[in-house]
Amino acid sequence: MRVVFLTLGSRGDVQPYVALAKELIKTGHESIICTGATFKNFVQENGVEFYKAESDLMAILESDEGREIFNGGRYNIFKMLKYAKEVINPAYRKSMDDFFAASKGCNLIIYHPKALGAVDIAEYLNIPCICMPPVPIIYPVTEFPNLAISPSKNFGPFINKLTYKVNSFGEASYMKYINDFRSKSLHLKNRKAGELLFQVNGKDIPVVYPISPFLFKEVKSWKDRVLISGFFFLDIGESRIDENLYEFLENGKKPIVVSFSSMPLKKPMVFKEKLIRALKETNNRAIVLIGSSGMRFENQENIFEVEKVPHRLIFSKAKGIIHHGGIGTTAEALLSGVPQLIIPFTVDQPFWAHRLFSKGYSVGTLKEKNLESFDLIKAFKDMENKEYIRNAKEIKNIIESEKGLENAVRYIEKVYKSF
Repeated sequence: MRVVFLTLGSRGDVQPYVALAKELIKTGHESIICTGATFKNFVQENGVEFYKAESDLMAILESDEGREIFNGGRYNIFKMLKYAKEVINPAYRKSMDDFFAASKGCNLIIYHPKALGAVDIAEYLNIPCICMPPVPIIYPVTEFPNLAISPSKNFGPFINKLTYKVNSFGEASYMKYINDFRSKSLHLKNRKAGELLFQVNGKDIPVVYPISPFLFKEVKSWKDRVLISGFFFLDIGESRIDENLYEFLENGKKPIVVSFSSMPLKKPMVFKEKLIRALKETNNRAIVLIGSSGMRFENQENIFEVEKVPHRLIFSKAKGIIHHGGIGTTAEALLSGVPQLIIPFTVDQPFWAHRLFSKGYSVGTLKEKNLESFDLIKAFKDMENKEYIRNAKEIKNIIESEKGLENAVRYIEKVYKSF
């Protein structure tokens, strides 16, 4: 079986697909990933075939223009719309042709909802496809609303399920490009937005969520339409931390690890001062993964700054973890068995912040704009609370036992054989 993965977005939108592609290769199948050029080395270093998609959302977000338009600099909706019309939308259209080229000769498509045209390609090639969003946002359930509508409220079964109707409109602004692709590249007739959301060629589209079933054990309305596989953890091989960081870890008590990954703080210097104050007040050390946060910590006693490092190498060595609540970082924090504090920014992050705190697997959820030093001081003290430490160890053992990649591979093989 040759499987093509079609995905666009940030590291969190690509890494789960890389992990699953590697697992499929391990079990004797072939895999190819079509995504933005930013991730070419990442994909290939993990032994997976790469095909470039024109739309590189990560490169856009990391560009000077992208940061100004999308990362809260001088927020201007008209600039965003103009940039989308002139840059993003044409790249999306070209990416559909890239997805099509990458899919030829494949037996099954696994796609991110951002990968426009994926289901249309499956329709044309008459091969099975599986929708695999990193977060539980596609299939309507009664237990909680669409996280795009509310990350924390419960409107009751009927309204909760109704909120997922917005998914049908997700394609609406791109239908001009999708139908152009269907007409010119696939020679198929035009379709309406949302028409292929759950079915293609008269068959149900399976949905896989690479998340922990334990965190959603109360959800029954996914029934047999959705596989909740367990988190996908990428094998980091023989990666090691550098000597200076190792020395810092060894020569002192366990630090607080801070990582906001690609999320930029709105006021990095303000947050930095509050963090320093809270660390001094509680006599704690810290490792800060700078990422795109905008913070720098030159010559700060008891604070070690590093651009980036695999979370698995340092999270488990921490006293506590502060992070943004992106699903990949959240999964690694849960796997570490260490108490965590989530400061969410956008998209699905408030959803994970709320869910983990409500279940006792984080010490709290704070927002950058109204966070004070005393909030961090309280969080650092809570990280020493025996209940939070016990809960962190409990969820670690559960997450380890779920075997998400193995479950997903078995399911994919079953979908292919029964098609």
